[in-house]
Amino acid sequence: MAATLLQGEKVASEIKEGLKKDIEDLKAKGVPPHLVAVQVGENAAARVYIRQQQKACEEMDIEYEVKGLPESTTQGELLSFVEQLNRDDAVTGIILMMPIPEGIDARRVQIKISPDKDVEGMHPANMGRLVYGEMGLAPCTARAAVELLKSSGVELKGKEVVIVGHSEIVGKPLTLMLLSSQMESPTPTVCHIATNDLAFHTRRADIVFVAVGRPGLIQADMVKDGVIVIDIGINRVPVTDENGNPVLNEKGKPKKRVVGDVDFEGIKEKASFITPVPGGVGPMTTAMLLYNTVEAAKRVAARK
Repeated sequence: MAATLLQGEKVASEIKEGLKKDIEDLKAKGVPPHLVAVQVGENAAARVYIRQQQKACEEMDIEYEVKGLPESTTQGELLSFVEQLNRDDAVTGIILMMPIPEGIDARRVQIKISPDKDVEGMHPANMGRLVYGEMGLAPCTARAAVELLKSSGVELKGKEVVIVGHSEIVGKPLTLMLLSSQMESPTPTVCHIATNDLAFHTRRADIVFVAVGRPGLIQADMVKDGVIVIDIGINRVPVTDENGNPVLNEKGKPKKRVVGDVDFEGIKEKASFITPVPGGVGPMTTAMLLYNTVEAAKRVAARK
């Protein structure tokens, strides 16, 4: 029996619908959500994300503004610019677009962003709150994965969870989120590049999260029947024909498709729930960015 798909679009729509009243209330208080994206230099990938963010904000009637700085911007200049945004009460949220030019320490810049305006949830103060079980402004992708899992309706208490990947953006905060309840938490195991026998861990898991960026990393023989799989990976791989040859597009270039980190076709026949890629965690991450943007505006409104 094939797994039930955990469709991110459906859950994301419900989250966004719930934000509409909050946005109306904030505007009535004179604090409309206003998200500023800071981009240093030009980067095609960053522009793609900017367009996606702008479209999502426009749909929710959230003001979105891009502040572009030249490639020659120094770290000191960038830190000063961020501090100006921190002091501007008309700006309720700040996001630093990656990548940034060499010579600038992204972590130092992220720390400079006010924790109350940190819509990515990456400031040490926001990460630290997770230790105390406070979600607040939490990292968007990690929270997206947790909310998508919760949409399955499966009770987490007593479950064995394996998280593959221990990044600061996903793996580490995801672990803390799963441990947020003293009585209802599952038991998480975190695997990473230094894990000797990955399959040993994944085969005993009731729930597997994967966020590595390696297509096909988790195969069907590495999970048990009835497992829940949350695939957070996003990879572009070539499209091939039945002989394994690359398929070309109308411009004569190899076609590519987006896949996750798991063998979706093989695992969906064993799993009870699984996220598709694309269409799973991706739409939820955008919804969580909007959620954090509204939450940050609430904090500005509280200070006023």
